[in-house]
Amino acid sequence: MTTLTLARQLLDSTRRHVERSDDPYVISRFGDLQIRVDVAAALLERAETHPSPVARAEAQIAAAEALIAASNTEFELTGQRSALPSSLDNPLRHTYHAVGNYHLNGVH
Repeated sequence: MTTLTLARQLLDSTRRHVERSDDPYVISRFGDLQIRVDVAAALLERAETHPSPVARAEAQIAAAEALIAASNTEFELTGQRSALPSSLDNPLRHTYHAVGNYHLNGVH
């Protein structure tokens, strides 16, 4: 199961737990999470149609950040936290470095 799929599932699970809300904070958190998931999906699609190591790394970062945000929101709004998958065992800082080094210095 991909990180993006897990982020989507966690968002849906949290949405079901919260159900409907008029609370502006809750509404904005779901808006933020939906945008993060959508951005990760768009970057993944780009990485699949125009494959490159940097495009894959950017998609991985976006998906991981969406999953982390979804996990944090789950805890904030429900008091529960689902275990994050082992796919996040690779430190994101290395991936950020690789992407930054490519965009700043042209290093692949």
